[in-house]
Amino acid sequence: MANALERSYSGSFGQEELRPQQHNLVDLGERFKGVRETVLAVCHHFSQPLTVIMCLIDLLMIKGELKEDSEEILVNMKKQAEIMQDLLAKLRKVESYKVKNYNGYKMLNIEENIS
Repeated sequence: MANALERSYSGSFGQEELRPQQHNLVDLGERFKGVRETVLAVCHHFSQPLTVIMCLIDLLMIKGELKEDSEEILVNMKKQAEIMQDLLAKLRKVESYKVKNYNGYKMLNIEENIS
């Protein structure tokens, strides 16, 4: 009994049980680091073309020489581009690694990972 208490007190008790959990935490940390780097790269590479698209839409709308159906199309394009900008902003704020199932695949859950 005293030997078990000494092991527990010295911190050596249960080390073998902790190793797999420690490895899982390290793997999860590395996985999140990779996800974060990928997310930031995607945001960086998508932001500039998206900004150009939005500016061109604005210029076409300001010009004012559009048919009604063309203006409606541009308004819809602008809304969709704004949705993309919002998604990129959310991706930049990802602070944790939580996934959700989507059609049998795991994907990053953007809504639950933002700060």
